[in-house]
Amino acid sequence: MTIESRTLDRLRDLGLRITEPRREVVQAVCRESGPFTADELFDHLRLSGSSVGRATVFRTLDLLAGLRVLDRVHQPDGHHGYVLIGPGHRHHLVCSECGSVVEFQGCNVDKFVGELASQTDFRIEGHWLEIFGICATCQV
Repeated sequence: MTIESRTLDRLRDLGLRITEPRREVVQAVCRESGPFTADELFDHLRLSGSSVGRATVFRTLDLLAGLRVLDRVHQPDGHHGYVLIGPGHRHHLVCSECGSVVEFQGCNVDKFVGELASQTDFRIEGHWLEIFGICATCQV
């Protein structure tokens, strides 16, 4: 089963309608090979001849992020980028210059999270790690 079909099935299971604009956004998201912004996705849709509205793109991306189909990634310009969530526990390196994103696994913070839970009396359900720096291309 593809990411697209799993996502559409999940939306149906939640009782949400699969409108043609929503389907087009999901399809476009699944074609993206790296991080993208809502405006970039909107532009890609327009260039492909789609009539999907900008508000529909933003609302659908918010919905998909809430369903954990997408991760939001903070971009250097203050906007959010999005990446498809892959299998496993992943985090992101974000270039402060160009906004490129590299996923990595394993953050070795389990001990820290356990101590933090004890100190604060929180039941910690997860964490999200983004590390900002300058990628090799921008260092040149």
